[in-house]
Amino acid sequence: MRLGTPMRIPLILIVLAVVVCFGLHLLLPRTVEFRAQARRGQPIVRAIEDFKKQNGAYPVALTVLVPKYLPDAPDVPDRPNHKYDGWDYHTITNGGAVTYSLRYYMGRGGVEYEPPVWVGINEGHRAVLLRND
Repeated sequence: MRLGTPMRIPLILIVLAVVVCFGLHLLLPRTVEFRAQARRGQPIVRAIEDFKKQNGAYPVALTVLVPKYLPDAPDVPDRPNHKYDGWDYHTITNGGAVTYSLRYYMGRGGVEYEPPVWVGINEGHRAVLLRND
């Protein structure tokens, strides 16, 4: 039995609605999780910025921020021991400009602070989560 044109349109719309809802269901919890992790990273960003204001340069490692700028050392990756989660911090020199990157890996994605924005990265797709303007 062949569906006539009037029957195809509602069927196509129903299928599209199911696909869109399923896609949003997969993406939305990840975005919420990414934003929560970015908020947890905000005290680290403030500590890095305070350190730079007082010392004229970015810290060489996150452990330098303890105890003056942070009460405890942030959890950092330990790749030789196969621990990949934690805050990954690097200073970046581009010509004469020096800045930094702060990342937290979460499976096949994670969050990254690229001053002044937090970016969520999910399997190669990037989206701005928060701004510190």
